[in-house]
Amino acid sequence: MFIQSILPSISNDSFQAAATAMSELTTAGCIGSGCVKLGFLDSTIVSSLAKSCFSIFLPMFLCTSIMNTIDRFGLDKKSLMMPAIAVIHSFLLFQIGKSVLFPIFDIDPESVEGRATNVCCAFGNSSVLPLIFVDAIFRNSSKDMYQKAVSQISLYVLGWSPFFWKFGQAILLGRQKAEFQTEKSEITFSTVFSALKSLLPLPVLGITLGIIIASIPQLKNLFMVSNTNQNPPFKVILNSFQNFGKAYNPVALIVLTASLALSGSTNKSQSNTVDIDTQSLNEKDIPLLNRWLCVSITRFIISPMIMILILQTCHRKGMFGAIDDPKDAMIWFVNMLEAVMPPAQNSVLMLQVGEKPHEASRLARFLFTMYCSAMIPLVFFLTILLEKCSLI
Repeated sequence: MFIQSILPSISNDSFQAAATAMSELTTAGCIGSGCVKLGFLDSTIVSSLAKSCFSIFLPMFLCTSIMNTIDRFGLDKKSLMMPAIAVIHSFLLFQIGKSVLFPIFDIDPESVEGRATNVCCAFGNSSVLPLIFVDAIFRNSSKDMYQKAVSQISLYVLGWSPFFWKFGQAILLGRQKAEFQTEKSEITFSTVFSALKSLLPLPVLGITLGIIIASIPQLKNLFMVSNTNQNPPFKVILNSFQNFGKAYNPVALIVLTASLALSGSTNKSQSNTVDIDTQSLNEKDIPLLNRWLCVSITRFIISPMIMILILQTCHRKGMFGAIDDPKDAMIWFVNMLEAVMPPAQNSVLMLQVGEKPHEASRLARFLFTMYCSAMIPLVFFLTILLEKCSLI
């Protein structure tokens, strides 16, 4: 109750909801760590689960969620601001980290570790962790509340994901290595598909497909039940997508916790066997404390401040209501929730694909430290958010 004792104006319900969400995540972390320690899960199994989650369960979950939301509430201009807010917020954090914080902490922005640190500053965990939190917080609330939260997260991911996989990849690997090498190779279906998949990741494709189907009456009548159409011909497809989508939260949770446990248990003997690329060998390592302070200050102090400025600007321009407006409170809540998330885990995958296994191993261990230290700030912010948005 320490956090609540220093915030006397915060209601017990808000603190209880935030603490419950964090307690569930911590318990899941213990389960994931236990499965790793007992040998039930290893890196190969977790990698396969992660691919299934990203390529199958998450796209279907987001597709059906956005379809149900549009069917129930419609799609207005204020919701379409979410993708733009995601891109603007991440870009501003990138510039602030590189121009302001890196000189303070003596971090070279062009080094391999410097680029990885910049990506950690600019891009938070935009889908897995927020969806886990809203499930824990709004599970016992009205169905509409949970549906609105998932919908806003989906729209945020619609802008964040392509920006991360293109701009973030260019930062992390260097622009030359991030480009597709198709000039010297034959252009085949697989190379074209890979290029399209990087421009439009599968979760974004699922969201886009859901928006298109739910927004066009002729397509909507083929999949969704309505007052005038009780037996749509493709209802079974939508039901199948929803059933697969239900697997997303539990699978994503075990992938998140197990992957962090695996990265945290990586010992020095394992990291010493990893091939080190020439550039990493010639660079001095960034002190862990400097790196941790830089990312923590960005993600948990500067990031929410920048998001508040963006949302206040949109509010003054009449794009949506105030934070305590029942109609638009969820927009504020989801954007602020996204702003205080710890760094995105996909950065490790990018480094592995970019043939930088040494830095990928170091970054995985650094992210384990970041996620462990993020617990107290997250409870603090969640408590305030739930109170200010009057959602509990």
